[in-house]
Amino acid sequence: MSIIDLPSALTRALSLKNEDSLDAATIAAAEQLSKKEGLSLDAAVGVFGNDQLVELIGFLNDSMSCEQLSALCDPESYDAEQAREWEVTKDQYLLAHEIAVLSHRVAKQRDTTK
Repeated sequence: MSIIDLPSALTRALSLKNEDSLDAATIAAAEQLSKKEGLSLDAAVGVFGNDQLVELIGFLNDSMSCEQLSALCDPESYDAEQAREWEVTKDQYLLAHEIAVLSHRVAKQRDTTK
């Protein structure tokens, strides 16, 4: 079960050419969740309502590859201990992984189209 529609979010994130891949992924995911378009990064972060979630997204993006993140996106692979350490719910934990995966996919797509 995915929290966001990754193909749709990827298309939206790729359209945000002036944002780095992590910011574009964050905005695209927040727009889906809020059903609002044209969010700024600050507004997107506000949609999540948890600063720890935003920190976790950045940590995962920087510390894991797309393949590692994809394997961990599976709800069966949920790491309750890591979620507890980051003070996020299970859904927030899974969302953080999805946004980090999305960020890696945006970066990869941008690299192949250069």
